[in-house]
Amino acid sequence: MDWAQPENSVWLLAVPIIIGLAIYVHNWRKKTREKFADANLLSRLFPLSSDSSYWWKNILIISGLLFSILALMDPLFGEEEVKIKREGIDIIYALDLSNSMNAEDVVPSRLERAKKIISESVGRLGGDRVGLIVFAADAYSISPLTNDYSAIQSYIQTASPELISQQGTSFSAVITKAAEMFENAPTTGKLLVILSDGEDNENSVNRAIELAKKTNIHIVTMGIGTEKGGPIPVKEGSFESFKLDRYGETVISKLEENSMQSLAKSTSGVYLRVNQTQQSLDRLHGYLNTLDKEVQDISTSKDKKHIFQVFLAIALFLIFIDTLTTDHKLFNNKKQ
Repeated sequence: MDWAQPENSVWLLAVPIIIGLAIYVHNWRKKTREKFADANLLSRLFPLSSDSSYWWKNILIISGLLFSILALMDPLFGEEEVKIKREGIDIIYALDLSNSMNAEDVVPSRLERAKKIISESVGRLGGDRVGLIVFAADAYSISPLTNDYSAIQSYIQTASPELISQQGTSFSAVITKAAEMFENAPTTGKLLVILSDGEDNENSVNRAIELAKKTNIHIVTMGIGTEKGGPIPVKEGSFESFKLDRYGETVISKLEENSMQSLAKSTSGVYLRVNQTQQSLDRLHGYLNTLDKEVQDISTSKDKKHIFQVFLAIALFLIFIDTLTTDHKLFNNKKQ
């Protein structure tokens, strides 16, 4: 037999203390009566008083206490089948890998800040399924919906603009890919989290909104970057420079919030501008908690059976017997 709460065994120390008190009281009563009268007179004054009844009552009280303490220790015996229901939502993170995400107006860069947010957000999840999309002018599924959070974490670390040859930003491509991944998911609890600087080169916001509403996808958009913006680093061999326009001027990439705000507002989601990582994460997960959770999985497992009820029933029975056998004091053959 095992015990679920063995720390409650400390109360067992009360048992020898009570036994000691019972012996002390018995001896004290005996000595007091002997001082009061001789043996013949005592038998006439207290005809129903006996050592056996005294000890039987103490045995009932101490046994009741003992079984009560054993019940508190929550004994485990045998096995029982337990059904475990896992609830959660389905979340797909969409990471913008367009070249503008390399801009360093956010330290260390927009892309690294976005990857950090996804990584820490996944670390806060429990029973939710997670998927990962990377996108630019087109979108690609890096991981289907899964509970393997460590796999998601590893995929995030390796994400870079070099993974996508066709540059640009298309939100409709993201939502189309997300809808495919959500195809067999429950009708509620579907969330797409888009991390981007908002530069929609394809002007696809209206198509994206229409598709999101049709497939019942909630969208949280997280804007990475600043209104002031910054140049876009470009590597050419071992040299690094900045992206230039056709007139030879340095391109300054700025955070474009309008399209991201429209996406979030039109799909009952929320737009978050990322200023501080932890604050943004708190707001994101605050929104997650408002969504309806679906039963993701029901599994069964065998666990040890709790049988404290048996010990508690014995304790109550002993205490009940003790109350029924309470002595009435007789003095001079009169009930007191």
